[in-house]
Amino acid sequence: MKHLFLSILLLASLFLPAQNVWVGGLNACQFGRMDLDGDGKKDLLVFDRHGDRLLCYINKGRQGEIRYEYTSAYDTAFPRLNGWVVFADYDGDGKEDVFTYSKGWAGIKVYHNVSTSGQLSFELTVGPYLTSWQGGGEVNILATDADYPAIMDLDGDGDLDILTFGVMGVFLEKHVNLSVERYGVRDSLVFERTDQCWGRVAESEEDNVMYLDTCLFGYGLTVNKNDFRHRGATVTVRDMNGDGLLDLLLADVDYPGLTLLMNGGDASNALMVSQTEQFPPSTPVELPSMPVPYFTDINNDGVDDLLVSPFDPNPMASVGKESVWLYLNHGTNEHPDFQLYTKSFLQEEMIDLGHGAYPLVVDWDGDGLKDILLGTLDEPCLKWLRNVGSMTAPAFQITDVSFDFGDHTGLVPACCDFDGDGQQELLVGTAEGRLMLYAHDGTLLDGDYLHYDKPFSAPCFFDVDQDGVVDLVVGNITGKLSFYKRDYITHEWGGVDVRDYTTSYYGYSVPTLFQYGDETLLAVGSESGKVFLFDGVTAEADVAFSEVPERWSELCEDLPVRFGMRSAAAVADFNNDSQLEIMVGNFAGGLQLFNAEISIHNIGLSEIEDDFKVEIFPNPASSIIHVIAIDDAMKAVTVTDLYGRKLMEKSVNAEETVLEVSMLPKGVYLLVVELDRGLVNRIFLKR
Repeated sequence: MKHLFLSILLLASLFLPAQNVWVGGLNACQFGRMDLDGDGKKDLLVFDRHGDRLLCYINKGRQGEIRYEYTSAYDTAFPRLNGWVVFADYDGDGKEDVFTYSKGWAGIKVYHNVSTSGQLSFELTVGPYLTSWQGGGEVNILATDADYPAIMDLDGDGDLDILTFGVMGVFLEKHVNLSVERYGVRDSLVFERTDQCWGRVAESEEDNVMYLDTCLFGYGLTVNKNDFRHRGATVTVRDMNGDGLLDLLLADVDYPGLTLLMNGGDASNALMVSQTEQFPPSTPVELPSMPVPYFTDINNDGVDDLLVSPFDPNPMASVGKESVWLYLNHGTNEHPDFQLYTKSFLQEEMIDLGHGAYPLVVDWDGDGLKDILLGTLDEPCLKWLRNVGSMTAPAFQITDVSFDFGDHTGLVPACCDFDGDGQQELLVGTAEGRLMLYAHDGTLLDGDYLHYDKPFSAPCFFDVDQDGVVDLVVGNITGKLSFYKRDYITHEWGGVDVRDYTTSYYGYSVPTLFQYGDETLLAVGSESGKVFLFDGVTAEADVAFSEVPERWSELCEDLPVRFGMRSAAAVADFNNDSQLEIMVGNFAGGLQLFNAEISIHNIGLSEIEDDFKVEIFPNPASSIIHVIAIDDAMKAVTVTDLYGRKLMEKSVNAEETVLEVSMLPKGVYLLVVELDRGLVNRIFLKR
């Protein structure tokens, strides 16, 4: 019954690597290019500032093809990044260096790329901050985590200059690199502020209005000194019309679009003479707040495309699911024509629920296979990753748990068979701090279970002392744990406190307990993104557990230290290989999986029945495909790619139809046939 269904899973996995599924979600991204694997082709770097995660994608695409495969092999080679990052080659050796926000210094620190063949490596070159000659002395080049600077060659001499907002956040300051002028080479980072009003443009401190031909420094433009500076903006420069002059793209905090300002000056003096608030004109960017653009060749056709994602440091200032917009360039680099291709580049290949992902491993449907229930911050629902594979080769299909959770969000699931009927009851924590108990059929049993009232409650059931009675552990916003055993209650169980004051005053503890050999271990997710590990776990009062981060290596080699902010872990043996797998959710709405490769089927189609007789020929096809339904009538025929994107659709009221596919690029496609009795899926090749 399921062999064709599983063959689609297998085929899809050939083109959508399993590791792409488990990247962990994306929210607010910046991008860069670097040859990571030494094959001479630039790979893609993705930095998500919501959690400060750097993700490395190897470019596997041929000319005109978009194909990137995630790898964690290079993650640990990079320095710790905060807030924002620019990858740019400052010394001309062909290897991109790293410019990033210097946390605590309101400045920029620089890491030199000292990689050798086969070994990626970086060294801190400038820290804690870059300086430039300003007003008679060396002064920090101001850069906050709320502003994205432009770091590129602004004057055409080959070395990298810096364009960023000044202290008041109204005018753009140009800091010229004097490396070439002084030393004849571009291997130094020696700056001088040469322009306090680059482009003769000023930004309003109250909104996103831009004033052209304005350099009055407070005399004709009102600046509120008490406000000190604006709250954030992104700055990008690029020649947008082929006239050799650098134009300006700006975005402002709390505003969803990009403003394009055209340069009408000359090579020595920039002068912005016009502005367009809707960019690109074909489909303007509309992201929640302060989008940051990045120009690069995504589809390997030699022409730069456009990636856009939110930059706002506020974690909630992101749409979560559709926060990486890709525009393909149908024009040239000199005269671009950006057309929207997708709003979820890379995200469409991974589990990404938006904001928050809280996994629970449980056999929800009682078929003997481990499923996953998944809560999120965005929606009042749980996702059910139903295991449609086998005991040794799990594969998940995503659907919803059809319970009525009202308007409660931030759902964290826990399961226990309270009445011994063989079906799991469901307890969910909520963002406001309530615990809600449901029967397996969705009946609400108790909407205020135990009268729990700590925000972001995160329950977990486990028989801690192995007495046959399941205990309840609940995490919450404080970073501590509540423990319930019959009538025993403590809100500081084991002395656990996962707050990290360098990240937040809150902890957002999410506990999970699991058996490891003869002992019970406790893993606790946190606001900082670290998953804490404790042993010495006991139900006894006033016993402090031991944090043992070094023991993670017993379960998994090369496990990251942090997984993105607000982590939540689940530990289980998914494939019955006697080795525990580790699954970690985070605020970006995705899951990361370690120690296994497991398929996800999320095209949204029903299972395939063998007795649905549908034939397609020829296969492979070059121009047309005949589709025949035997003993049934077709209602519609749809063609999608293996990402689930609909490419063609045709209404049918017959047992046979013909599809014209000559316009499709060469590749593998999924044909979805709607019959009276259901959906049938067929794979075909276009040659």
